[in-house]
Amino acid sequence: MSPAELNYILNHGQFIEDHIYEDPFLLSLKYSGEPENRLLIEQIQARQKIKKKLPEWYANPDLIFPPGLSLEQASSQATATLKSTLVKGNHLLDITGGLGIDCYYLSKSFSKASYVEWDADMALIASHNFHQLNANIETMHNDGLEVLINSEADFIYIDPYRRDDAKNKVVALSDCLPDVTKILDLLITKGRRSLIKASPMLDINLAIEQLKYVCEVWIISHKNECKEVLFLLEAGANSIKVKTFDIYPDTDNAFEFERSDVPVTKADTGAPDKFLYEPNASILKSGGQDVLAQVLKIKKLHPNSNFFTSSELVEHFPGKTFVIKQQLKPFDKSLSKGRFNVISRNFPKKANEIEQKMKIKPAKNDYLIATRLQDGTYTFIVCELYNGVE
Repeated sequence: MSPAELNYILNHGQFIEDHIYEDPFLLSLKYSGEPENRLLIEQIQARQKIKKKLPEWYANPDLIFPPGLSLEQASSQATATLKSTLVKGNHLLDITGGLGIDCYYLSKSFSKASYVEWDADMALIASHNFHQLNANIETMHNDGLEVLINSEADFIYIDPYRRDDAKNKVVALSDCLPDVTKILDLLITKGRRSLIKASPMLDINLAIEQLKYVCEVWIISHKNECKEVLFLLEAGANSIKVKTFDIYPDTDNAFEFERSDVPVTKADTGAPDKFLYEPNASILKSGGQDVLAQVLKIKKLHPNSNFFTSSELVEHFPGKTFVIKQQLKPFDKSLSKGRFNVISRNFPKKANEIEQKMKIKPAKNDYLIATRLQDGTYTFIVCELYNGVE
């Protein structure tokens, strides 16, 4: 996007406002004879994409977004805001700038912030947006690694590009750009710390081995969907803290533990009692569910089933809490054609297969959980999602 195109968009904001709720495809057909409106229709399409993910940016009519905007890898406002509460320092250097979402929110925790982006159009847009957001962020159109070599910044942020030359998704750190495994010493020199954002599909144990200097692992979910896995690097770290979060409007459901506790910690097992629990996606991704069980003094239904139980309610459990109503043999006829949300864990049949076989339809708060018990037998547990009233 050239400066002239950016100015054209800024001078025709009324068109965007007038058509913001319309279908961009239909708009492109309607205004096919007016090619200058292509830029405006692209902005409408971009704004429709970001509305839920970036409500603060959506609400600002003076912000500009790149054509063909992809938000797949970009952080949401919720996850970026959370990250900003976990870090602080003097000078933040973001060497993989992109749309600038993380840089903008992280900058609130630093005295100074610098954004680097190799794509000239993206750097121009970011510079404009930061100005409109009143963010004191220096923007540079440059190679982030070249800037990093000579930088005195004490905190580095990297969100490596996770596509190969054919635009296919990649997960391994060594397949991303930049390959952070080749610049590790640069990331911890001069006492600096570095935060690396990775794919939520990445194997955490392998990444810790490759990154060498990991002192913390952050796993962030939004409404029980794992969105980000991040690694904080620092020289001389002799332990690794794992921090898990599941973000909702009124809470972040935080739980943290020392990674060294995981190999030796095994939860006690027990038969289904009054309450049933399923840890959130971040805890399951972290592998810390048995640590959680010991902390909360709850029992596991089976060593390989990530369901837990207790006779007394655990308040504010970081995940789903159910009240057990009934326990039956698998595929009991009394459940046929019932209304349940089916969850299958450590059970031979998947949830959709159970639904089809028993002709089950979805429900609001009633659940049918198919799982395995401590003695190895399989069971169906009928339960209700706990809503704060027993």
